[in-house]
Amino acid sequence: MKSYSLQELNEHLKRVVALNVQDALWVRCEIAQLNESRGHYFMELVEKEETITAKASAILWMRSYNKLLREYGRGVQKVLNEGMEVMLKLKIEFHEVYGMQYYIEDIDTSFTLGKLALRKQEILEVFEKEGLLGKNTEVSLPFVLQKIAIISSENAAGYQDYLKQLEENVFGYKIDNQMFAAAMQGINVEEEILFQLKRIKRQKNKFDAVVIIRGGGAKLDLMAFDNEKISRVVANFPLPVLTGIGHDIDESILDRVAHTTLKTPTAVADFIINHNLFFENRLMKIGSELGLLAQEKIQEQIYIIQNFQQNLHWKSENLLKDTLQKISLIENEVMRTSKSYFQNEEKKISNLESIFEVLDPEKTLKRGFSLTSVDGKIIKSIKDLDGRRGIEITTQLSDGILKSKTK
Repeated sequence: MKSYSLQELNEHLKRVVALNVQDALWVRCEIAQLNESRGHYFMELVEKEETITAKASAILWMRSYNKLLREYGRGVQKVLNEGMEVMLKLKIEFHEVYGMQYYIEDIDTSFTLGKLALRKQEILEVFEKEGLLGKNTEVSLPFVLQKIAIISSENAAGYQDYLKQLEENVFGYKIDNQMFAAAMQGINVEEEILFQLKRIKRQKNKFDAVVIIRGGGAKLDLMAFDNEKISRVVANFPLPVLTGIGHDIDESILDRVAHTTLKTPTAVADFIINHNLFFENRLMKIGSELGLLAQEKIQEQIYIIQNFQQNLHWKSENLLKDTLQKISLIENEVMRTSKSYFQNEEKKISNLESIFEVLDPEKTLKRGFSLTSVDGKIIKSIKDLDGRRGIEITTQLSDGILKSKTK
């Protein structure tokens, strides 16, 4: 039986690979694991559906990495992340000792962007069906934004721009900003932003809104904000969420689910200032309208009072005239009645005087009458003497008095 040594086999495989795979090949795969050492990148590449269907190791030497940096810029750094679907140009070699080796010569960043765009669209379609797009806009913004929870990187230029814009506002508004630091790029973005959102939610009553800001960057710099988990939490957040991620054209999923989307951190600061200014202007307008309304009410009451005074004066004059007229009528009636009364009384007095004159004893005696009395008592009839004898009787005449005794 013919046999081969391992070295002979590996040399044979080396010649087979060298003859049949002379040029580098573009290969679609996913970066499952990535490690960096002294500028070199060592990767585990996989292809998977429900399970891993293929697996291989690959190396990106430092010289090749620096070449890609010069050609594509920071986009290369964004592509080289665990979990990213990539298109890599691989130079394939077989080594007798180290076995099959894949060396990365080039990266198609547009492939990754396309995959990300496709995934982004899928997430947006799901969110739309679930009613998450625009859900956070149903959370009302307070009339005044004073207490803000900020999720950003403390060293980010955008964060400093935001603070500066607020501090230098010409209206003198004071905004209380509380920082919740999180990575704005790289593999830790999801974990750190979700952690800070959870912290803010636990103390939601302390804040008026949440602001998520970062500086500008390339498309791949913003891919963290197409994260499904972060966007889902923001869509359902109990506070209004404002974003200023720092891009002019593209709109991230996070932007789509946020309450208000601004282009830059500075724009977020301007929005807060203008929001508070709008409220202040409303207050001033309401105050002005209340002042005008108060003046109208005062003038209306003055007019009512003046009318009341005029009516009162007119009515009092009419009442006084009516009263004086009634008093005059009463006076006339009293004068007429009293005159008639006095006339009647005078007649009565005159009649009495006539009677008195007739009954005046002196005048009566002069006319031939006399008065007979016993013990000062006038005797009108013989019966008044009761048949008594020897009683002294006094008879008064006009020119004297006669005394006699009964028999």
